[in-house]
Amino acid sequence: MTQLLEIKDKLVRFYSKYETYLSMIVKFVVALVLFTTINSNIGYMSKISTFPVALILSLVCSILSPNAMICIGGLLVLADMYALALEAATVTFVLFVIIYFLYFRFAPKDGIAAAITPILFRYNISYVMPVAMGLLRNIQSIVAVVCGTVVYYFFDGIRLNASILSSAVNQEETDTISKLNIIIGQLKDNKEMLLTVAIFVVASLLVYFIRMLTIEHAWTIAIVAGTVFQMVGLLAGYSLIGISGKGVGVIVGCLVSMLIGFLIQFFLMNLDYARTERVQFEDDDYYYYVVAIPKKMIASREKKVQRFGNTMAMGRKIERKQNEESTSNSVDEGRRAIAEELDIDENLLK
Repeated sequence: MTQLLEIKDKLVRFYSKYETYLSMIVKFVVALVLFTTINSNIGYMSKISTFPVALILSLVCSILSPNAMICIGGLLVLADMYALALEAATVTFVLFVIIYFLYFRFAPKDGIAAAITPILFRYNISYVMPVAMGLLRNIQSIVAVVCGTVVYYFFDGIRLNASILSSAVNQEETDTISKLNIIIGQLKDNKEMLLTVAIFVVASLLVYFIRMLTIEHAWTIAIVAGTVFQMVGLLAGYSLIGISGKGVGVIVGCLVSMLIGFLIQFFLMNLDYARTERVQFEDDDYYYYVVAIPKKMIASREKKVQRFGNTMAMGRKIERKQNEESTSNSVDEGRRAIAEELDIDENLLK
């Protein structure tokens, strides 16, 4: 544990020293993963769905705010939807407008969360987002996770029906209303999306309220409760709506997400409950009961300078020798002045 605390302390100091540059690197990595994910899953416009374009846009996003990353990603998605079908682009634009007003009204500072959520869905560890938002942010921040969840399921449905939409466009076998029904159905009739959104919202609220309780190990209890609720809720929900084959993925994803939650706790809220202090004091109007729980930290190691030999004594000897030489010179000058005044030989005064 001591070694882990030392590593944590070094990482925290390193981040504090280079926070500006590390934030740019994080935004660059998130933007690059986001844009490459868009290109690999819904990259229907071949001219912009290339790695060089994603790399350039990621470099631009590294010096801008996270909200700029979301806007650029939205423009890429709109271009891809337009290349697939005009109706898909129209519905996507309306969806983005609704998300825009919800997001900027409730969670304008959680752009990274809204961008990361669809990415984590691709790697089956999206279950960490409700836990992380409940631990680190306020209640309104779950809106960013909900927006990212809706975006993922909508475009995943579009991807699965891309061949139908593209053949309809090329062969003109269906009319506009039929294509709109297929696209809107990805939102209206997607029971899995509705189930996931409901579970995420309740799990985030559960984690938030538990970690706000004045009890020991509140964060640990919140992480376990939020993850277990998601696991049980999704497994039961999939059974009710008739979705099979996702049980193993849910269990593994929830366990990995729990580990990530404990990693977040280790870096941000690793408390030493064995050294809990309870303080009471009062003023003219109130009586206060305060519980102080210190964070687990390690004392910084002091640097020791090892000296070889009696260097301090050497210094004193050198200094005494210099003093003796100075005194001898003063005596000689005084003897010389007296001899000149008496007009005698200087050696007679020795």
